[in-house]
Amino acid sequence: MAESLGLEAFAAKYASELSARYSDITAEMVLDTSEGYLRHLMEAEVEDGFEILQAYSFNQLTVDKGGVPRKIKGFFSSTLDGQKTPEIIPEVAIKQFKPFIFMYRAKPDLAVPAGWTWNMIEDGDWLKTLPEVDVSFLDGI
Repeated sequence: MAESLGLEAFAAKYASELSARYSDITAEMVLDTSEGYLRHLMEAEVEDGFEILQAYSFNQLTVDKGGVPRKIKGFFSSTLDGQKTPEIIPEVAIKQFKPFIFMYRAKPDLAVPAGWTWNMIEDGDWLKTLPEVDVSFLDGI
């Protein structure tokens, strides 16, 4: 029953899934980032935290910084291939999330379009399976 599991179990499971593709991902990194996001949601006293997290994920996955639709696969590479140096640093990711909370409130166009699912990510390959990852209490041990 996933609802009763602690954040540590989810962090460990997702770190395991991600580290199969990116060697620099750790459970501590995923846990720290998740806790930071949740802290910002609590500080902002949001009632729609799940919607904000979904919208943030959607925008990170489907839109480049300039607002242009993101292309995952290019002619010679894929953004899912990773970088030689870590691109995600928990402290930086957490700081970038906070302003999104307030932008989400001011810009309705940042919301996830009705009917959108992770399966709609063009060229998303394994990324599409992340929301369906099965987490158990053993993952937190």
